[in-house]
Amino acid sequence: MRALVLGLLLLLASCAPSSGILAGGAWESTGLQREHIRTLVANAADPAQLYAGDAHDGIFASSDSGQHWLPRNQGLPLPLAVNALSFDASERRLYAATSRGVFVSSDGGGHWQAVNQGLPADSCTALAIDVEHASVLYIGTAHHGVFVSSDGGEHWRAASRGLPANLPINDLAYVSDQGQLWAATVGGVYRSDNGGQSWRSLSQGLPAGITIYRVRPAALSGGDPNLVFAGSDQGIFLSHNNGASWQRNKEGLARVSVRAILIDFRSPTTIYLGTSIGVLRSNDSGQVWSAVIGGDLPKDRQVYALTLGASDYSQLYAAVDDVYIFPGSSGGWNTNAFVPLLLAVAFFALLYWLTRSNRRHRRGLLGAARPTAGPSDQPPTQQEEQEPELPSTLLPRRQEGPPPPDQR
Repeated sequence: MRALVLGLLLLLASCAPSSGILAGGAWESTGLQREHIRTLVANAADPAQLYAGDAHDGIFASSDSGQHWLPRNQGLPLPLAVNALSFDASERRLYAATSRGVFVSSDGGGHWQAVNQGLPADSCTALAIDVEHASVLYIGTAHHGVFVSSDGGEHWRAASRGLPANLPINDLAYVSDQGQLWAATVGGVYRSDNGGQSWRSLSQGLPAGITIYRVRPAALSGGDPNLVFAGSDQGIFLSHNNGASWQRNKEGLARVSVRAILIDFRSPTTIYLGTSIGVLRSNDSGQVWSAVIGGDLPKDRQVYALTLGASDYSQLYAAVDDVYIFPGSSGGWNTNAFVPLLLAVAFFALLYWLTRSNRRHRRGLLGAARPTAGPSDQPPTQQEEQEPELPSTLLPRRQEGPPPPDQR
């Protein structure tokens, strides 16, 4: 019985969902149907405040963890595509990189102001901010490389030395404590170690002709300073030597397009990917991936952006045109959580049955081993134990009349 109990406990442990706030539930739409959301950001000062950038209709905002959304476009020249959103280090100013330049809001998206002095007439495709210096910003463009501002966007200057001419920039990431600026491009991965004054290619191990959509150093979220992720049109690539070389993920995601990478800052070994087949999650720094499935999230559609938000960052948000939330408020059936629950019920039912059966068996053995005490339920005396009572059929027949005379 002990072996059975141990086996059941091990089975329950192996089938239990991952621990943490994102361990179970189902995806649910947040109500931005018929939109084309391409970027998401949560306000670190209040994670229930979310902002979504659309490919045509500007910016939408939610103050209740995505339950309701309202457009926040005053000052934006619609139509325009919003390609990146980010708060500065003070968490007071929200910047938007758009198809018509850079805009900033100091009132949570209520009003927007253009900050484009020094920028070319080009689509701004990427945005990175120095978290240690709120006024230092980097912008990537579709045809003119990278630009930097040291005064919160009031003035911009080119920072593209070493980048190929007209190279489209898809993403930027700045690691403040290392002073490294990373760029994801249609020609691979580039890095600048001096604030954009010079760049060098870091594409060893990447296939020829690859397009890199996202680059995310783990150090950006407090992880391994040598680990970097690159999402591409040919899957996910990892570098364990700070970009010196790259390896494809061993699970083989070569046919998957990866446009979003989210590193959980609370547990930097937990990584989320937004892909052409949905959302994937790894709990071991990208070695093994599993799908975050269930609910309304469309299958086989590109996930463009991911972010954590809501109270205590308890929910995951994904942009698949509409914005989806995991776990949704309505919950829903989750087989990953239901199977362990069913096993737990079966385990305790079996344990109860075995316990009762064992007790009945022991009572039967004790009853067979101990003679009946009689009506008075008194234990037998020493004499009775030495001379057990014979059945009545074996006792000598009692004679009537006086006793026989003495034969002596």
